[in-house]
Amino acid sequence: MTVKRRRSPRKRSKRKKKLSINQRRLITAIASTLFLGILIWGVFRIKNVHNSLLNTFNHPAFTLKYPVRGVDVSHHNGGINWDELRQENVSFAYLKSTEGVSIKDKDYKENYKLAKEAGLSVGTYLFYTFKLDGEKQAKLFIRNSNVESQDLVPAIDVEHSRYNRMYKNSKERDQIVQELKVLEKELFKHYKVRPVIYTNKDCYKLYIKDHFPDNPLWICDLEEEPSDEINNWVIWQFSHSGDISGSFNDIDLNYYRYSFKGFSKLLMP
Repeated sequence: MTVKRRRSPRKRSKRKKKLSINQRRLITAIASTLFLGILIWGVFRIKNVHNSLLNTFNHPAFTLKYPVRGVDVSHHNGGINWDELRQENVSFAYLKSTEGVSIKDKDYKENYKLAKEAGLSVGTYLFYTFKLDGEKQAKLFIRNSNVESQDLVPAIDVEHSRYNRMYKNSKERDQIVQELKVLEKELFKHYKVRPVIYTNKDCYKLYIKDHFPDNPLWICDLEEEPSDEINNWVIWQFSHSGDISGSFNDIDLNYYRYSFKGFSKLLMP
């Protein structure tokens, strides 16, 4: 009987197969893409969380720093439960009264009544329309508005819109500033206080800076706090998309710059 000899198993080579240059490049590219994707996701996630906090009064960087909270409202906001809004620790509200030389906000009178009954400090503002007579805009506001003792100082809204376009011609910009000065002067003469001026960074540079040094400023900036270089700012509007109880739609949110004690300086005598 013939016995077959078993072949000894081949010894496996301990040498690892080297990756080709193209394979290494592919792996590196995949890893880099994954890392970049995770990084971008993280940035967007952080930004979304930050933005969502900026649409409430709960941002940890500001909620203790600015205890005096406020909203501003026009008929565009629709219905508001003012009592419920007050439960959100909202202390003040600015309400739109007029625009230009002929437009009256249809919800102003009702909003004024209900906001006062809910215990808020209430102020009234007008939307300044470029290149229209400043005196006529002031007179319409005075006729239509309730401004009582301990109400907020009246405010003028100065911003670009579909009616208020940005003019490149310096002569036209000078005309805008001139009529705004007439409007401001008329309100000062009637109410005996400098009106608050609402604006944003662009309009501040174009129409407000160096022209209204004695007026309290209400700065709209949806990205960061107003700069201390604007030393006369007193209110910061930080959101157009506020999500708080009492408002059925998005609402503008604001912080007063100083304490409740300092807030009295913004009230009519």
